[in-house]
Amino acid sequence: MPDLITTPSGLRILVEELPHTYSVSIGCFVGAGARHEHEAYGGAAHFIEHMCFKGTSRFPTARQISAAVEGVGGILNASTSYESTVYWAKVATIHFDRAVEVLAEMLTCPTFDLHELEKERRVIIEEIRGLQDSPSDWVHEQLQRAMWGAQPLGRDIAGSAETVAAIGRADLTRFFQRHYNASTTVISVAGKITAAQVVASVGRAFARLPPGLPAATPPAPRPCRGPYVSLMPRDAEQGNFCLGVPGLSYSDPDRRALQVLDSILGGGMSSRLFQVLREENALAYSVGSYHTELSDAGMWVVYGSVEPETMRDALVICRDMLGDLLRHGVTADELAMIKEQVKGGILLSLEDTWSVASRNGAHLLRYGQVVPVERVVAEVEAVTAEQVRQVARRLLRTEALHLAVIGPYEDEDRRELEAIVAAGW
Repeated sequence: MPDLITTPSGLRILVEELPHTYSVSIGCFVGAGARHEHEAYGGAAHFIEHMCFKGTSRFPTARQISAAVEGVGGILNASTSYESTVYWAKVATIHFDRAVEVLAEMLTCPTFDLHELEKERRVIIEEIRGLQDSPSDWVHEQLQRAMWGAQPLGRDIAGSAETVAAIGRADLTRFFQRHYNASTTVISVAGKITAAQVVASVGRAFARLPPGLPAATPPAPRPCRGPYVSLMPRDAEQGNFCLGVPGLSYSDPDRRALQVLDSILGGGMSSRLFQVLREENALAYSVGSYHTELSDAGMWVVYGSVEPETMRDALVICRDMLGDLLRHGVTADELAMIKEQVKGGILLSLEDTWSVASRNGAHLLRYGQVVPVERVVAEVEAVTAEQVRQVARRLLRTEALHLAVIGPYEDEDRRELEAIVAAGW
């Protein structure tokens, strides 16, 4: 288990010593993301993530920032989600202080240079357009929009071309000053390092991070009522679909049962979806399922890419497979195998220093503690077949179904798609 140290300013530092490794990973977890934005400047959190790489007081250019870490063989990256933004680096232990200094510069004194801002605005708009040029990726965004509507969860984390074009330097500065402070931030470190070294280095480098207040809790989202079909005609070689229902939050007591259920349905080549759609019927190359969890909401999604003329058959099979889970649950053999698969995946994911640092930091933001791996494994092991069937009954309701489809279809195809989801179970 990692050590937790809280500084007088409220900054939380997690350290997991892994003396058998040669690297150390540092993650800066800021508890603010796309859900904390005003609709008028949607994409601001993601824009700030980009701008933190474009120059700081000590490293005035993007090249200097990247070279400071990559120049010693390290990795520097970041990502924005709905509820947090993460900046991280992985380096050889001998370069730990350098990586901490770079991350601290990025989080405490980005310059938000106007020239760089205008260049990055164009880059982000191209990033958004690039997503729209990839139907197999964009269909997931369309499902979000169909399920959550005008609420923050229904908007792309990167914003839209219109909102990004309207965001000014003052908007970014205001969001940054409100949310980037010691009370919202967790520094998670894992690798060949001692807690004393980490506390000294992080304390020195992040001394300029101001104290502040945690981000306000956003309003709880309310999913749009279904069944609902979002069809986007697009000249494409494949038909792409996402069939989903609102899921569970990361604190819901049924989340382990859903984790097991999702793995049985679409978690790899041994899953029901893969075996039936691909192996038995050759309807899809890419098919699977996933569930996302937030503080007060979630989604459970089945997705695939198929030949356009086989869309109806693929969706009927997916719907019927969900219905079979609803009515009959899972077999004892499936349950035993999937438990081992889930447990094995959890344990194997913790062999890398960044995986450990990432898990620890995310857990502290989510739960206020780092949940021991042994407890998670025990919770998975305790899941029963009846609990799996119960969570299926809870989520699989016809009025909760949402379908997003992108492909070479006409408006008249919508009626057939609507009939498939309206039939329910």
